[in-house]
Amino acid sequence: MNKLSKLIIAFFVFLILSFSLLFVTTSGSHDIPFLSNIVSGVMTPIEKFFSPTVSFITAQRTKIGDLFSTFNENQELKQSIASLENISEDNETLRLENESLRKDLGIVASFPEKSFLSSFVLVRNPVSWTEQLIIDAGTEQGVVENMLVVANGGLAGIVINVESSSANVKLLTNSDEFTKIPVKISTQSGDIYGILSGYDSDSNSFVVNQLNSMDEIKIDSNVVTSDLAGTTPANIQVGKVKSISSTSNNLNREVFIEPTTDFSEIYSVLLVEE
Repeated sequence: MNKLSKLIIAFFVFLILSFSLLFVTTSGSHDIPFLSNIVSGVMTPIEKFFSPTVSFITAQRTKIGDLFSTFNENQELKQSIASLENISEDNETLRLENESLRKDLGIVASFPEKSFLSSFVLVRNPVSWTEQLIIDAGTEQGVVENMLVVANGGLAGIVINVESSSANVKLLTNSDEFTKIPVKISTQSGDIYGILSGYDSDSNSFVVNQLNSMDEIKIDSNVVTSDLAGTTPANIQVGKVKSISSTSNNLNREVFIEPTTDFSEIYSVLLVEE
């Protein structure tokens, strides 16, 4: 056994004896001043050496505890904020739905001679947002193909496919497969008839052509559907004249119409019965 091993063993034996004597002297029934002084002389430096470390560890444990408490509070606050945001979004959705329904009621009141079917939007896929939507009314409610669809106060589309309790509506913002609809433009000299024949996505405007008159058309002139062809319900609001393309022949003009309908948010629709 080398000297280092002997020193280590002697040190641990000394520590054991010191702690044993300390226990005896502090138990209350024995008092050995000489031994107490020796033990105190040994333990005091040890306490001084370890005391900063113990204090540091205790302080760090407190800080870590505070950090976890702050983290938990932060998570609770995030959940509360998310809950409030959801409530706010729900309230905004309800507000928009109510506004849409009020516009529908206004249209129904404006045309007491017409029959309407009311329906809510069931599905509107982001991929085909400007092309079509699905409503929660079908053959069971009296929906048939080619019915005009009104939303947010103006003409929005036409029914193309009908199931028993749902129907597919092709929106007028679908520029690829546009259904032509006869319209009339109000002017000072009288009504000018034309065909709603397309949608210009660059200007977000309907396009009207095949006009039957060369009379002047002013900006903001009102545009509604026409029953000139005999198959389309008349006087459904379409929009206002936004601009007019100039040509040498006024009959070949193209009139760009700003839609009355806000196509960005459609919650409910009216289907016009012929």
